[in-house]
Amino acid sequence: MNIRPNYNIILCRYSEVALKGNNRWRFEQKMIDRINRLLNKFSNLKVKKIRGRIVIHYNNYGTFTPEEIKIISEALTFVFGLDTFSFAIRAISTIESIRKVVNDNSGSIIDETIKDRKTDVLTYRIRVKRTYKPFPMPTKDVEIDLAELVYTKNKAFSVNLSNNADITVYCEIHKDEAFIFFDKQKGAAGLPSGSNPPVLTLLSGGFDSSVAAYMIMKRGVFSDFLTFHSHPFTPPATIEKAKRLAKVLNKYQGSRRLFACNLLEVQKIICADTFETFRTILYRRFMFRLAERIAHKNENKALVTGESVGQVASQTIVNLANIDNAIDMLVLRPLIGMDKIEILRIAEKIDTFNISKEQVPDSCTVFSPSNPSTGAPRKMIVNGEKRLDIDALVDMAYNSTVMIDLETNKEVPINELFEK
Repeated sequence: MNIRPNYNIILCRYSEVALKGNNRWRFEQKMIDRINRLLNKFSNLKVKKIRGRIVIHYNNYGTFTPEEIKIISEALTFVFGLDTFSFAIRAISTIESIRKVVNDNSGSIIDETIKDRKTDVLTYRIRVKRTYKPFPMPTKDVEIDLAELVYTKNKAFSVNLSNNADITVYCEIHKDEAFIFFDKQKGAAGLPSGSNPPVLTLLSGGFDSSVAAYMIMKRGVFSDFLTFHSHPFTPPATIEKAKRLAKVLNKYQGSRRLFACNLLEVQKIICADTFETFRTILYRRFMFRLAERIAHKNENKALVTGESVGQVASQTIVNLANIDNAIDMLVLRPLIGMDKIEILRIAEKIDTFNISKEQVPDSCTVFSPSNPSTGAPRKMIVNGEKRLDIDALVDMAYNSTVMIDLETNKEVPINELFEK
């Protein structure tokens, strides 16, 4: 009876980071730091860089248990910059050592595959990569040698060189060591967290803003969050929903701040003193003004929203320009050209879908106009705001904002936070 493979090393691959030239080491170090933080519960675990790879192993190259494999596999899916990873068996970089590892470990993979497929008629292939060119055997010869070895394990095998083979035996040959593995697990890809300046995402309870946060985080930025509510016109569930979304998103980046603003008093004044058809645009302009102030104090370098062209009245080209006109800060919209189906697929992938689909009122639905403008002339928007004390309203919103500690649920008034 074959025992499971004795995996004693994890091989981590990256694609985009490999193109970074002389700065590549900075991106690699960001990934190493992130992996170390996620796996800090494991003692004596070493994370280091070798040529074109990051490897993870115990100091004595001890074997990973099935439970450790499960925990580490899940953790590594939250590392931006990591393209794929594999649990592997380390060998000395000689053909004899490689053959022994393949011989000792491939049988259990074959048995497992036969059990899953419920047939012993399987296809297989060998994939060898040599980063150490002086290795005495050409890549093709190593593949043939290992293919003959694996064939002896199951004479019903047939070769299939496509990606559809039932079993693939991979081998990477480096100068002093080689790695044998049997699958590749998908990572989060993108760029490592912290490799670009931080941003502030306007986080609603819907699908779009949380997906936008994920998409921009994937480009190597840390994202803090700002959500709006209109208590008591919106229930406590409005903030609770934003908290849950922020916690899910923080799995990809570590702990970041969530700010919550009660916009109700500002909305009341806008409703009383401006035309109904422009309300939503004016709400958004004041949201952006507040977000810009918080971003400056919190050292965020841009704002992020989940807007997509034409999705709702406030997201027409004209109205997006009208909203941006209220502030000077850069506004990033990762979803600008995406349709709803694409957005929902990503929401499912990152586990925000089920939270976002819950029907909870948000501040945008409070006092919403019955016939919102889809192309408000800029002059009319600006003239409408002349009836308002803009600075006083932004101050009002700012003073109604708290920072929520997602671990303790403690709320800290924003003035106290930044006066420290």
